[in-house]
Amino acid sequence: MHAVQKAVQNSLSNKPVATFTAAHRLLRKDRFDHVLRSDNVGDKHFKVFYAGNDGENARLGIIASKRSFPRAVDRNRVKRMVRETFRRHAIRMQKLDLVVLVKTLGIQDTGAGTEKLNTLFGRIEDRCAKS
Repeated sequence: MHAVQKAVQNSLSNKPVATFTAAHRLLRKDRFDHVLRSDNVGDKHFKVFYAGNDGENARLGIIASKRSFPRAVDRNRVKRMVRETFRRHAIRMQKLDLVVLVKTLGIQDTGAGTEKLNTLFGRIEDRCAKS
């Protein structure tokens, strides 16, 4: 019942709700490979590869390896955090393909991970604006 009440409240609010649909996902291996050979920015937790695309919006691919996150619950939590950060950031309106390689991240640091990923997305937007 609580989830239904939240859904009704969200539908009544005037805020636009950003979604993460199939149009925002990088699905094909050849596109992943193309993006992985292109430009990148990174820090000790993430490496974000990016390349232009012909679509209407940005598409996201995520690499969270079993070596970095042995437990599936940790990999899934990190991927949810990356998707949510992408969904809330303005970079999703750019015509870019992005692949986020998650190197390492303490699970207790998901808030810090969001901030670091926002910073990297901002750097990519700055680089694309200069081009």
